[in-house]
Amino acid sequence: MASTRETGDIHSGEGQERGRLWRSVASALREDIRGGKLVAGMQLMTELDMARHFDVSRFTVRRALAELEKEGLIRIEHGRGLFVAEDAIAYALGERTRWTENMSRASLESQRRILASSIEEADVATLRNLELPRGAEVVVIDSMGEVSGRPLSMARSYFPVERFRGIDELLRQNPSRTVAYRSFGINDYKRKSTRIIARLPSAREALTLKLPKTRPVIEIHKVDVDTEGRPISFGISCFSGDRVQLVIE
Repeated sequence: MASTRETGDIHSGEGQERGRLWRSVASALREDIRGGKLVAGMQLMTELDMARHFDVSRFTVRRALAELEKEGLIRIEHGRGLFVAEDAIAYALGERTRWTENMSRASLESQRRILASSIEEADVATLRNLELPRGAEVVVIDSMGEVSGRPLSMARSYFPVERFRGIDELLRQNPSRTVAYRSFGINDYKRKSTRIIARLPSAREALTLKLPKTRPVIEIHKVDVDTEGRPISFGISCFSGDRVQLVIE
């Protein structure tokens, strides 16, 4: 039987060897990504195939992948696989923030779609932001923004019913708010305020945005007004934190 000291030395040696192996795997993948052999958006081989390729255990591969994910070089989508991470999208926030313009500027294929809508009595925060009287109703719209077929953001928007009844149906036909507002006699609008919060995602957000629960999201609270300064919408958006870079203009 080995002595306690000898056993400790053996365990220490095994730990050092495991550390050397996962670092070696991480280094090889890192070099391929940075060298352009593995390009942004490319799907990587599975954990099992990677373990066979590097002749290591799946535990070693998982440890290497966890390190690369932490560095932002790969993304792990449960149920889909492993992918090389894309560069963050520059998303401009300013007086005239527009989803379509941001996506066009980045030459990205994108879409926004309505997930659900309803008419509800506004809560305190919505009443305050839209400057509505107590008991006022709002059109509530849940939507998702996608880029190249992948979810980038999810949002909940509120519009005064008295002024915008039916705007949810218009946005289902055409996701452009600029076009929808014209149907209500509003030819231009601008951002009154933007508040930005970084936090961890809820279980629903992590599932919808295909994010690990440990990866932060960026929450944006915004109020848009018409040319007379009257609030027309209040919204709370949640962006995938590793896929967007906010640019304040």
